Amino acid sequence: MSAVDKSYLDVTRSLGASPWRTITKVILPAAAPSIVAGMRIGIGIAWLVIVAAEIIIGNLGMGYFVWNEWNNLSITSLITGIIVIGVVGFLFDRVFGLLQSWVSYGRQV
Repeated sequence: MSAVDKSYLDVTRSLGASPWRTITKVILPAAAPSIVAGMRIGIGIAWLVIVAAEIIIGNLGMGYFVWNEWNNLSITSLITGIIVIGVVGFLFDRVFGLLQSWVSYGRQV
């Protein structure tokens, strides 16, 4: 909400816009780029933590697969698992990057 220019709020107030209309037409569009940027950072951290948790306590998932292949000294499968984890993380970042560009309305991201 701090990203909203105060003059926009003054204009909506002087034109008699309802609080709901002010939120949906002014505040949310102005805050959307920051919200999506936070989601983009959050999904990266979440992906890292999920893979790490699978390595530590899981018996299922890509983290467990990589750890198991490391223990079995299967280097080809290990590298394949690492590449898959990287590609999925990259795809998550690109999807949220495109979403961030879409909600930015021409602003630099």
